[in-house]
Amino acid sequence: MAVTNLVTEQAFDDFVKSKKLSVVHFYAPWAEQCSQVNDVLEEMSEMEQYKEVKFAKIEAEDEPEVSLKSGVAVVPTVLLYRDGNVLGRVDGANVPELTEKIKHFLNNKDAEESVEDRLKKLVNQAQCMLFMKGNPANPRCGFSRTIVSILDGYKTDYKSFDILQDNSVREGLKKFSNWPTYPQLYVNGELIGGLDIVKEMDESGELESMLPKKGSADTNK
Repeated sequence: MAVTNLVTEQAFDDFVKSKKLSVVHFYAPWAEQCSQVNDVLEEMSEMEQYKEVKFAKIEAEDEPEVSLKSGVAVVPTVLLYRDGNVLGRVDGANVPELTEKIKHFLNNKDAEESVEDRLKKLVNQAQCMLFMKGNPANPRCGFSRTIVSILDGYKTDYKSFDILQDNSVREGLKKFSNWPTYPQLYVNGELIGGLDIVKEMDESGELESMLPKKGSADTNK
């Protein structure tokens, strides 16, 4: 099976919706590393062991909207999909890592928990969940640091998830909640919003009443 050349956003959307493992290379024709990755994918597409895998490439600069919504800022970048969900990501011409991830998701397709199911569990892991860069003790960006400060100011009982440690969650949650940036705050499994909305609610006095407090009897531990 040859590598499909995706030239429109619709073609990309249709390709990654497949129930088969779908591998998409975001490339630029001028980048030598991209040529290396293209060659590897061409070879894989002809191999019997990868006959159940779909391979494609898309020129990142020609389809900026696709690159933006996929979180692609540099080339080469390869994303692995199933049912429209991002399973994994490889930045750069890291052939060993790419091969390992393709084999992993191909061989574990039956046992693999869908990304959407996992996200549903994560947003309901605690009454108040914060998806951020880093953790409350060591925020990795100014936005995350600010929202932690707001929550701690109310003695909020919350759990956090470091999106930098799991790219499938980082990319999947954007689509799951239709919210493209981080941090993201959830209460009772529902998205409250990002930093701007949380700050507005804080300033208007709306925020405190919806946050579970440490020591509350009805707080999920």
